Amino acid sequence: MLVQNCLSPETIEITDSADDAAEIIARMSAKLAAHLGIEQETIMSAVLTREKSRTTAFTNGAAVPHCRLNILKKCGIALMILRNPTCWDNQGHNVDTIMMIASPQENVSSNLRILANSSQLLDCAALRNKLKQAPDSNAAYKLISTIEKAVEQRRSQHGMLRELRRDQQNGTDAQYLQEVVNNFAW
Repeated sequence: MLVQNCLSPETIEITDSADDAAEIIARMSAKLAAHLGIEQETIMSAVLTREKSRTTAFTNGAAVPHCRLNILKKCGIALMILRNPTCWDNQGHNVDTIMMIASPQENVSSNLRILANSSQLLDCAALRNKLKQAPDSNAAYKLISTIEKAVEQRRSQHGMLRELRRDQQNGTDAQYLQEVVNNFAW
């Protein structure tokens, strides 16, 4: 299962700002709930519970709040792109790109694949910067899909662990994604 299979233009929001993580989680939960056909409170409660145990924000400006729910039959992803970052947690992480994932409880392997891809995508500063320039949610979806295809192609050629190890040794983290982003035109 890939991010692009669970994300849709309808679950993407591009906005100037948000007050705080609670507002972001509420807005994203509403989008995901509508997309998945469940109650907003179900997703919001599960994500907030997960967030209380450990922040899902990274130091690079991204966050991946997520939950696994017994009532889900398919995975759903919402994306919020903030042109101005907001403070995410009490550790002082400021975020501008948030990818919320709600997945079925029993489908662990798909959930891990989506989390891995999400992390790799959102680790690319060039992608996050380009997303802030997206004219609309359709353009943002196309960019995410294009970048994820590049990740999957590289993974099929080199394998995930070998790819990460080589990138760390050579200092080329996410450079191949930078090239894809640079070639992407709205």
